[in-house]
Amino acid sequence: MKKILEVNVDDQGLGGVYSLVRSVIMGKPEGYQMDIACIMHFADNAHIKELNDRGTQVYFIGREGHNHVSMRDLEQNLYQLLMKNKYDCVHIHADTAYRMYAFGHAAKRAGVRKIIFHSHAAGVDGNYLIVKKFLHRVYRGRLKKIGSCFAACSDLAAAWMYPGIPGDKVIQINNGIDLNRFRFDADTRREMREELGLSDNIVVGHVGRFSYQKNHEYLIRVFQAFKKEVPKAKLLLIGSHDGTKEIWDRIREMTAQAGLSDDVIFYGTTDRVERMMQAMDLFVLPSRFEGLPVVGVEAQACGLPVVYSDRITREAALTDRVSFAGIEEKDIDAWVRAMKDQMNLERTDMVPFLRKEGFDINDTIQSFLNLYKDV
Repeated sequence: MKKILEVNVDDQGLGGVYSLVRSVIMGKPEGYQMDIACIMHFADNAHIKELNDRGTQVYFIGREGHNHVSMRDLEQNLYQLLMKNKYDCVHIHADTAYRMYAFGHAAKRAGVRKIIFHSHAAGVDGNYLIVKKFLHRVYRGRLKKIGSCFAACSDLAAAWMYPGIPGDKVIQINNGIDLNRFRFDADTRREMREELGLSDNIVVGHVGRFSYQKNHEYLIRVFQAFKKEVPKAKLLLIGSHDGTKEIWDRIREMTAQAGLSDDVIFYGTTDRVERMMQAMDLFVLPSRFEGLPVVGVEAQACGLPVVYSDRITREAALTDRVSFAGIEEKDIDAWVRAMKDQMNLERTDMVPFLRKEGFDINDTIQSFLNLYKDV
């Protein structure tokens, strides 16, 4: 039995890393014990039970009652867990090098045989951005002294985390999904549009937590301009606030001031994303940065036209229904044009295209297992 610990994974906001690791755990073959170490408590105990049923244990290595924990404390907590459970491999998921380094250093001290670093982003989020960027640049050059293996979800995520490591030494792992789950279905689309009361509308969709990264302020400005030209438009926002309600409240206030309260749906989080996407007519993602967005893969699998910000890697375009636009004020008209050009495209089955590109979850599971084969 190979013992693997997936570090820095939780279900907060049902984000892309959680979705990815969960899918791998659900689909892995016998012979692998895959546990999770989280720095924030899981939001839903049902998710822990689901993982437990697959033999996965979830360990909290944060600090009770505190959302912000020092990296020294996190490193020590992880070290103690590793010394107790004796894992063969530690697979560290992160978007900043200083966090990656702290977890990797704990694994090194504990004598873990294989330490895998996995980059999932191409920028920093949250508060104290200047400090975070500084620390990231300081520590990313130190990763090669600790890591056994370096992985990333895209070219941008690799460049962000491993500038001193040759590209051919970085393993790219696609953010695969259960393609059949997201396959376009006309009956489900009709049901969901009726349930949401959107049968006669053009539904613009977005999935993502309310955070600096996801750039909801810009999205509201884009939608305001789009609504002027497409009066039947509605904006469906799926996602929760990211530990603080500050951005959530600001976006709701901005929506009200723009006179869009009746046209923007703040749906919150849901485990029915695949059904919600069926109801949409197009999907937009004006992020300030991304590694390779899982939600973008899901939207394309659902047959949706997608408009990405130009800060997102071109590798995220898996079909011919994807366009890119800038995220400056002058670019709003380009977003409106791209959205209008694609909003009436006939939905069709795009799953074969994504499978050909290697974004089936079974391909991703095999990529994970390849990382673990020599432990």
